[in-house]
Amino acid sequence: MGKGFSASTVKSWFQYRCERKVRYELSSDVELAAIPIVKDVREKPWAILGNQFEERVVRRLSRESRVLKPSFGDDALSEVLTGAFLRGKRPEAYAAQMNLRPSGPVGFLEGTGLYLNRNLADLIRRSPSLSDPGRTELTIIDVKATRRATAFHKTQVAFYARVLQALLQEMKVSDTSISRTGEIWRIKDDGSAASDDWQVEAFALDPYIRLVDDFCANHLPEIASKQVGIGVDRTFFHVYFKCEQCSFLEHCRSAIEDQNSPSTRDVSAVAGLTHEAKRSLQRLGVTSVGSLATAKGLAQAPGISWSLSRRAGLLVNRAASLASGSILRTEEQSTYLMPPRIDAALVISVDHDPVDDRIAALGYRRIDGGVIQNEVIKVVRSGDARDEIAAIVDVLAALIDDLTAIDSHNAAVDGDDDRSVYAHILFYEPSEVINLQTAIGRHLEDERIRTGLLHLVRLFPPDDLVPEPEFRGVHHLPATAMRTVIEQLWALPVTVAYDLRQVSQAVFGRADPRAYQPTLQFERPFSSLLSIDVVRDLRENGEVRTTFDDVRKDVSDRLSALQALTNWTLDQNRQAMANGKALLRLSKRPFRFQATFDPLNAVDLDVLLACELLENRAGMLDALINLARPAQRRRDSGKCFANLYFRDAQRKGGKIFLQFDVPIESQSAELNAGEFGLILTDDDPDNRLNPALWPAFTCRIRAPSNSSPLRPGILHLEMLGPVFEGPLFQSVLQRNARNNWFVDKAFFDVNTDRAARFLSYLAAGDDR
Repeated sequence: MGKGFSASTVKSWFQYRCERKVRYELSSDVELAAIPIVKDVREKPWAILGNQFEERVVRRLSRESRVLKPSFGDDALSEVLTGAFLRGKRPEAYAAQMNLRPSGPVGFLEGTGLYLNRNLADLIRRSPSLSDPGRTELTIIDVKATRRATAFHKTQVAFYARVLQALLQEMKVSDTSISRTGEIWRIKDDGSAASDDWQVEAFALDPYIRLVDDFCANHLPEIASKQVGIGVDRTFFHVYFKCEQCSFLEHCRSAIEDQNSPSTRDVSAVAGLTHEAKRSLQRLGVTSVGSLATAKGLAQAPGISWSLSRRAGLLVNRAASLASGSILRTEEQSTYLMPPRIDAALVISVDHDPVDDRIAALGYRRIDGGVIQNEVIKVVRSGDARDEIAAIVDVLAALIDDLTAIDSHNAAVDGDDDRSVYAHILFYEPSEVINLQTAIGRHLEDERIRTGLLHLVRLFPPDDLVPEPEFRGVHHLPATAMRTVIEQLWALPVTVAYDLRQVSQAVFGRADPRAYQPTLQFERPFSSLLSIDVVRDLRENGEVRTTFDDVRKDVSDRLSALQALTNWTLDQNRQAMANGKALLRLSKRPFRFQATFDPLNAVDLDVLLACELLENRAGMLDALINLARPAQRRRDSGKCFANLYFRDAQRKGGKIFLQFDVPIESQSAELNAGEFGLILTDDDPDNRLNPALWPAFTCRIRAPSNSSPLRPGILHLEMLGPVFEGPLFQSVLQRNARNNWFVDKAFFDVNTDRAARFLSYLAAGDDR
């Protein structure tokens, strides 16, 4: 029996890269039912929204221009109307829902055994060709209820172009060509998904046509030939977070559920595993959680990818946790992302609506010594910018008020550590930080948002303006994403993702009230943030199935679970410190605002400087995350020369030239001659993870001279004389002697200081 193929399957491939999904979509419902394969046939809320947005756009376009539409009761243009439009026999400028299906076979499907299903293009515009007078040009338009046109949207348009080209050839229409530019009509940046206004996003078709041609020629025939039937399924699949919207998710999830034994539970269950890593494991015969849990030599296995070898230890650890159902420590010794003392925990939750590209809900809570002092939860009622701004202002105002009170208290106790308050901001997902940052950036023209941004920058004192070393740079980092901390330090028996529901239930137990236990409408398989279904249902249907109070309670429950996980992590650190092995290494002082910026007198230059400082601190934090990893992980990622042997040091002028033997496992490091920001240490975390000390260990790689052959087993470094002879480096040299030296990439930013000085100069000029 032939298999039908359409543009939606092309879009599906480039969105999910899932062989199984494509193969199932090539099958009829009868074939799927015979296997059987469970398919969710319910229409998704986001699909309904897309159809409604398209209808509104076409309706408005019909008022502004002439549009050829299907006859009443039909969902596609008839062949007669299609032919007349393509031949230029119709007066309309646009045609909607044109069925682009030639009656005969098409060349790009030759040899695949596939036939074309209906392919309904949202809109096709007919206009005179600008490049070739006398000819007509057809532009393919896809209407999408999104604010960002993605690659898989564009490949769908490219596939329409291929099919339309075949149709024009079959009809022998020679005076008409297809535009080399496609268009996505999407929700306007400053508009709403509920409106009938659109924004045109034009793009070059050729790159996406090449992607479609490659898929049809090299991937599609193989996928179509995969055997699927009763008791047999040869398709490759991998379950990960993107699968949540797939109609076949429940079928695939049956292979990773915890009721399966470790020996039969598919390896997709292991959190953090990628498609390519799973393929590599399959080639090695590692297909189950149980087999991965015992693959101790995986990193050295022949033929595995670089990325898999780098993460092998972590994945084996996570598989062992799943197989045993227990919490295990990872190879990470510690983390620099969280301090060991938090007197005032300021926890924040951020939910995002990907359709409106707006914040859906914001939650904030202050906890002092386990007691809730303040809580503000705002559910954004619409996709309108004013509603989003109001929610951000209310929540940030509460945060800033609490920080101001803590700052005043710490100023009053004047350095009394016992009475001082150590404050720290906590999110759960790193994506929440990004979404909040992006939302603030959308509304910098609003004076209240600008003031809030400058208050937040006051959490990061500029290094050259604050004399106390412990306040410099990262020692005052204000926020932690708890998920990242937990992923670094512990392997947990969770499936696919480290979401708050699974993590809190793994740590405390499923019945423990401290764990996040969402009600049915809020439960998601691989995330704990509000689903697109809940957000869209609430915004479009009011409080029919889910109420605003329901959302507020869910946000509050997540804040409670985050609070409990924070306390658990601090308790684990206290136990580790008792054994001399601290887990949490972020050094902080009692919270104080720095006073460089005056938010009440903010000007444009202040905002520019604020953004520059925030970017600098983000880069510093990223460097510290990498440096906090064990030496083997840093080495395998190519960012560290590890376990070097110190051979010789010679002085030449004001520099010291050093020579090291490089073990074979470190010879593939991706650190190059002339690179800035390198440090030479003994891997002591007190030196490696303290940016204030990096100048005492700074070095550069020397390129070999023209007369010297390149020898990967030898590393030549240079140090300034004062650095080499400094007390810090000399103490390490005397202690460490010749073995076990490490060269790492730290953080180097030459731009922030220059930008800050230039902006300050401009500001001084304005004052004059």
